[in-house]
This record gives sequence, structure tokens and C-alpha cells, in this order.
Amino acid sequence: SWLFKPNSVIDETIATTKKRKFFVIGLTFLLVYYIATFMSRLIIAIPTYIIAFSDERFMSFIAEMANKTDFDAYMQEYQKSAEAILTQIVDDNMPLLNLFSLFGTLATIVVVIFYCCKIEKRRLFTLGFARKCAFKEYIYGLIVGLLMFSATYGIMLLSGEVESNGFDTDISVKMVLLYLLGFIIQGASEEILLRGYFFVSCAANTNVTVSILASSALFAAMHISNPGFSLLAFINLFLFGVFAALYFLRRGSIWGICALHTIWNFAQGNIFGCSVSGMPLEDTLLLT
Repeated sequence: SWLFKPNSVIDETIATTKKRKFFVIGLTFLLVYYIATFMSRLIIAIPTYIIAFSDERFMSFIAEMANKTDFDAYMQEYQKSAEAILTQIVDDNMPLLNLFSLFGTLATIVVVIFYCCKIEKRRLFTLGFARKCAFKEYIYGLIVGLLMFSATYGIMLLSGEVESNGFDTDISVKMVLLYLLGFIIQGASEEILLRGYFFVSCAANTNVTVSILASSALFAAMHISNPGFSLLAFINLFLFGVFAALYFLRRGSIWGICALHTIWNFAQGNIFGCSVSGMPLEDTLLLT
């Protein structure tokens, strides 16, 4: 079948790695994923705490608590006050914190590459990092992804599901470029984790069909904690996972699907003004 033509990435992984059972691959993936998630959140936490401790409201509250002699008696009340202040600080700095969350996914890329190359002894090529036509594949992925989301947005406009209110005159070009860079990292991190690492590992030890279904289910499950998540969202994410795996198989490298994933999120948020995984963005070209 044209969908399942021989793939050199999978072939090399079969030839150079030990055969493992499916449940071992799954458990190992979960360990790698949780380590990567912990590292990402640690990266995000550092600037978040810096922002909090640089805010006069929070520091005034800390000073007020330090002067209380009956803190233990009113600890619950103080905790609620602290949470309210921190929530306000987060809301005031949401664009910056969104950027930190995107850049923090760089940890996922580092952890996955370290595990695959140092522990599994795989070459970068087996993660999909083919040198041949890398730039061309990335540009092609950007074009395909932009056309896909533009068509989706057009359908929503025609069906009345969204309403466009013109262009945002207060858009910050600097913030948009930073978001683009952030989505380049974030889009690549999910594709390297799910397609380059997990999908290839599964395909090399089971079969391509099982690997497509398993990686797509994991991709959808990873978004469960997002605001506004629903059964329909799970189905759509699963279908996108299937598409991403097939795209990766057909193109023979990770570059194109990384680019497609990036531009889908960037177009959704910073061009068309829709929430990305439940995350509203302020700097958008269109007001939707």
C-alpha cells in the first residue's frame, strides 16, 4: 500500500536496537515523558517565581505575613489571599507566561534526544532528522499546515461558528515573532516525542498500524488537561495524530510534520485569533 511503503528510519531502528515488548516500550515512554514534563515545568517555574517576587503586591503580602504573630490561627485565610494575589499576577503577565510555557518544551526535545541517542544508542536519523532536503521539507510543511488551518477557518466562517471582527491594530510584532519561535520549539517537541521517538520505537518492535493507533491515542491523551477539552477534541486530536504519523511515514523525515504542527498552532492563535489548546493569545492578526 502507498501508505505503508518501506521507511528507512524504521528499518535502521530495527537493525540497530534491541527487540522489546510493547508494554516495555509504553512504560519507558511514560518515564521519559514524565521526566521531560518535570524539566519543562521547572524551566517555566523559575521565571514565574521571579515575576511573582518582583511584584509589589506579592512582596507587600509577604511582609504583612512576616509581621503577623498569629499566622497559624489564620493560615487558611492567608493562603486564600496569597492565591488571589498570585492569580492576579498570573493574569497580568499571561502573554509572557504563555511564551515561557512554549519555550519550556525545549526540555522535552533535549530529554528525548538524550534518551534515544545515549541510552537506546539510536542515531538522530532514526528520530527523523534526515539531512537530505531538510529545509525544503520544512518549508513544504509550513505551506501545507497554513493551507489546512486556513481552510478550517474558512469553513467555520461560512458556517457561522466564528465571527471575524477585523484586524488587531494593537498587535506587537515583537511578541508575534517570539510566539512563532516558541511554537517552532513546541510543535517540534511533540512531534519528536510522539512520532520520532515513540512511533518509530513501536513500529520497529510491533507493526506500523499498531504504532499509528498507539501514538495517536497518546497524542490525544496528552491534551486532556487543556481548558475546554471534550470528546470531540479527543477524536480530532486522535485523527490529527493519525495524519501526522502517515505524513511522517510518507515524507521520510520529521522536519515536515514539525513545521506543519508549528504553523497550525501559530496560525490558529497569532494569525486567526483562536485559542490554542484552550490558551487565548493577545497578539493576533485577526480578531475572532
